[in-house]
Amino acid sequence: MKFKVIIVDDEEPARDLLENYAQKIEELEVVAIVNNALDAKRVILEQKIDILLSDIQMEDLSGIDLVKTLKHPPITIFTTAYSEYALEGYDLDIVDYLVKPISFQRFCKAIDKAIELIEFSRPTNQVFSEEKGKQKSSFFFVKTNRKLVKVDFQNILFIESYGEYVKIYTENDIILALQTTAFMEKTLPAEDFIRIHRSHIININHIKEIAGNEVLIENHRLVISKRMRERFMALINSKGII
Repeated sequence: MKFKVIIVDDEEPARDLLENYAQKIEELEVVAIVNNALDAKRVILEQKIDILLSDIQMEDLSGIDLVKTLKHPPITIFTTAYSEYALEGYDLDIVDYLVKPISFQRFCKAIDKAIELIEFSRPTNQVFSEEKGKQKSSFFFVKTNRKLVKVDFQNILFIESYGEYVKIYTENDIILALQTTAFMEKTLPAEDFIRIHRSHIININHIKEIAGNEVLIENHRLVISKRMRERFMALINSKGII
């Protein structure tokens, strides 16, 4: 299977380098090479793109702004000469961050992460629900320490963003997995899980206490952001908790 790639950079040498690197990797197919984010957005909206390789600093629209404007962005790898952007990039669930000049070895490592994430994201954890007459997930597998670990949704306390990884806190363990909080948010059942902060997704069934802008889960006090509080309280009310 080929993974479709778009390259976005306003400098021709950078575009040429990324194209050359991508052509060396058999699994990749470069379907578009553009010099600005607006053209990239048009391509992404018109066809399925698996991996976005984007510079950050560009005229009109930056790479960060491009990702923010997309409802369902491709798996994204940022490339830039400015390492100070890394923190904001990870806040957007970027799979990796390449600082120029980029070596082929470092490029391959980023692509491996992207492909692993794409393959992991494919539905493999569906069980049949007779009540609803449709498929319903009750667990997933996460890759950690070169093995797949089954995690039941009901056992998850909360999930914490950790750079390009997530920490999954369960009743008995903390699992470090190469995954994004954005993927977790889409995968976990919305009736039980909600994002309360850019760094945390919680299982409301394990809430012991809500006090001001904090929730208590086991012995962990987690902050509810102002932006997400209204949605959080709406879910709490719908459950008849208050």
